[in-house]
Amino acid sequence: MDPARWERVQALFHDAAELPEPQRSGFLEDACNGDRSLLADVVGMLEEDGRASLLDRDVTEVAGDIFGDALSASFKEFSPYRIKSVLGEGGMGVVYLAERKDLGNLVAIKILRDAWLSPARRERFTTEQRTLAQLNHPSIARLYDANTLPDGTPWFVMEYVDGVPLTEYCARNQCSVDDRLKLIRAVAEAVQYAHEHGVIHRDLKPSNILVKADGSLRLLDFGIAKQLDPAGRPVNQTLTALRPMTPAYASPEQLRGETVGILTDVYSLGVVLYELLAGKLPFDISNKTASEAETIITSGEPPRPSAVAQRNGARASWANLDALCLTATHKDPRRRYASASALIRDIDHYLNHEPIEAHPETLASSVASFARRNFKEISAAVVVFALMAAAVALTLTFSRKTPPAPAPSRTVAVLPFRNAGLDPSLDFLSLALSDEISRTLGYARALSLRPPEAARKYAGSAIDAQKAGRELHVGTVVSGQFLKAGEQLQVTFEITDVESNRVLWRDVFDLPAGDRMAMQAEIAAKTRRAMAPVLGVSEFVTDNPPKPKNEDAYDLYLRAKTMTSEVSTDPNSRNHAMEMLNRSVAIDPSYAPAWELLAGWYAADGWFGDGGEAALARWRALAEKIAALDPDNVIFRADAFYIGSETAATGGSMTRGEAYRGLQDLLRRRPDSARAHFIMSWMLRDTGLLDESARECETSVLIDAQDAGARSCGVTFMLLGDYQRALNYLHLDPDSEVAKAVSIDVFLRQGKEKDAIQAMSGKLPQWAGYDMLFAFVKHRPAAEIAELAGKVKPAPDPEVNYFSAAHLAYTGQTDAAFALLRRTIEGGYCSYPAVDSDPFLANLRGKPEFNPVRSAAVDCQNTFLAQRGLKSSHLKSTRVTFLFRDSRNGR
Repeated sequence: MDPARWERVQALFHDAAELPEPQRSGFLEDACNGDRSLLADVVGMLEEDGRASLLDRDVTEVAGDIFGDALSASFKEFSPYRIKSVLGEGGMGVVYLAERKDLGNLVAIKILRDAWLSPARRERFTTEQRTLAQLNHPSIARLYDANTLPDGTPWFVMEYVDGVPLTEYCARNQCSVDDRLKLIRAVAEAVQYAHEHGVIHRDLKPSNILVKADGSLRLLDFGIAKQLDPAGRPVNQTLTALRPMTPAYASPEQLRGETVGILTDVYSLGVVLYELLAGKLPFDISNKTASEAETIITSGEPPRPSAVAQRNGARASWANLDALCLTATHKDPRRRYASASALIRDIDHYLNHEPIEAHPETLASSVASFARRNFKEISAAVVVFALMAAAVALTLTFSRKTPPAPAPSRTVAVLPFRNAGLDPSLDFLSLALSDEISRTLGYARALSLRPPEAARKYAGSAIDAQKAGRELHVGTVVSGQFLKAGEQLQVTFEITDVESNRVLWRDVFDLPAGDRMAMQAEIAAKTRRAMAPVLGVSEFVTDNPPKPKNEDAYDLYLRAKTMTSEVSTDPNSRNHAMEMLNRSVAIDPSYAPAWELLAGWYAADGWFGDGGEAALARWRALAEKIAALDPDNVIFRADAFYIGSETAATGGSMTRGEAYRGLQDLLRRRPDSARAHFIMSWMLRDTGLLDESARECETSVLIDAQDAGARSCGVTFMLLGDYQRALNYLHLDPDSEVAKAVSIDVFLRQGKEKDAIQAMSGKLPQWAGYDMLFAFVKHRPAAEIAELAGKVKPAPDPEVNYFSAAHLAYTGQTDAAFALLRRTIEGGYCSYPAVDSDPFLANLRGKPEFNPVRSAAVDCQNTFLAQRGLKSSHLKSTRVTFLFRDSRNGR
């Protein structure tokens, strides 16, 4: 046979061997294209490969078959090793027990048979050698040496494991359930280690897990392991073996010839666990043909392990063991444990007598699974039902005399993703992936999303989803991890219900690692199509959110975005990030998120840094640009309208009335946005319309009752004199500086000095003269209070100036209080009717300077009312309300 034809035979043989047996015939008929001789050669090789093992033959005879007569006589000794016996034989190589002559220790030597026939076989054998070389784990058999025979035949030397298969060890030693779980946990640790190094085993079974007399174990036979990062190879290409699986332990997707990944090994671990606990395999495929076995495993449902095992232990314990096994072996990869580490976590929960995360199959989940399997058959019925429901909804909607209140939203936090690999240069993807999911979900209706900044404190650590969810006050948490696999990024997604700590959904996707724009598109698509339905999202406000158009620009944006936590404290980091962002928007001026990030830093520099009005002017210019590029971004646009309102009094590009109308229009289109309602409450509080502000606050918490960002609504209710409601809002984020500061003000306005002093314990807020306030309530000397008053300086935020003025007035520093109160009103914080009702300003009301200040406050509010189209008569009714409330509270 000429070399070219032999290479063709070899190529077809390897491709066919990778396929499930029922698919081979059709594949070869097409591939051979009528060449019956070629077909016969390949089929003959497949039949030979499937024959019985050579384990019962003499070592010299085996060597003669493999290496030829010339080598047989001297084969028992080569290099420093002496061959003793055959340990095993597979499709590509033979494994021998050998002794190293100089050291006297036993080793296992694997030699490639028929090495001269195909370069592809040598390459695949070498791949297995490289795989073992990179794995250094106490539960994985080690690689010692490698070389070639004189004719070029490769071989390598491995650790010899004097042990027995896992199932045999457990039977011999009558291991308890806990002992069996500890053993499978050790296997899972080794598998997780391999996954973290980019290797999938693909043939996990008891005979490949040997346990030594001391109870330690070794994972063997990476002969068909799949590298996650083979350069240039597709994700489902075989790398080593001619038999790519052991059917009884193979996952349904593996049997169907579909893409395999870490969940393939998770399934096999589950089968081994099932066998250890139940004493039987989930499916009996003995004496079945390959096609029959595939049908049974891919379509059948295994019995619960407790139903077939000789049970010892409480029923509750077996319910958890059932859940462990059936979750790991679920037919739907998305409903298995997302990783070997997730299985380990639940084993630890069981061993520690804690609730496990897995849950048995319920009627609801069975129905959902049925629906997924029969989507096409039921989709027509769903469409008809949806049309009927829509007609009924429209009828009811138009029959109402008043519009319905916004429906409460689901609350969600997206946590930073964990880098499960060893490449720290990819750490920036931890925030990039989670932020892209957050951005996509930001366009979803009826979903309250925590800002990505709130979740960033969980980056770089092992994340407890339930704990993080409780701290962020959400009902649902999205989390995950990623692992670079050559040109692929294998990303695991999980959605966890915080209340029950139950994983609602998990899946693993392969995303392009080197192509950032393709990665962004894939994440956005999977967020919309796979994750959103689990979160209860049925509608997005746009189908065309901004997309990056240049790879380099997008990469710069991602890297700058991950530096957000550094720029506030390190000027060099800020300058570097700003430089990257400016380069990004210069390359791709159409990508709104990059402009948003740049604008946000200008705003921060203007309000809290040294940028002043120049930075704020730059922010305003960018806000208009971003609103045009991304009109459906409700959070940014709401923020933009608020800052537009704030800066209107100091020469902003829009009037406060225009900012109000823009935000009002946004709320008409997005009444489901808790954050937009909160920002409207903030704008109304600035203009002194406290009743309206309170209504928007209440609407905000009606939609999202736990949004910590709504804590500053406590200011609205404090100025209204509703102190208990103010404290309720402050308790949304009790550990924040804002909540601590405003709580001190609330207590003092109630005359509760002891509570205020207790709230002042520890570090005092470093704004608005709280150290001066503390000295006053502790009855320090007047000179000390006056000295501290001299340190109270104007702030960029006019509301902070109001607090400072109130504190100065309360402590008797009236001149300084009037100066700051004037500055407050000039900055756009109208302070009316607070000037008439705030107890802290009582020292000012009898002074001659008070009336001009009050008139300025009234004018500030009237100007806004006129701009938004309301008459000043509205002011009178509002004031009556306040006066009534004042008398009711005894003031």
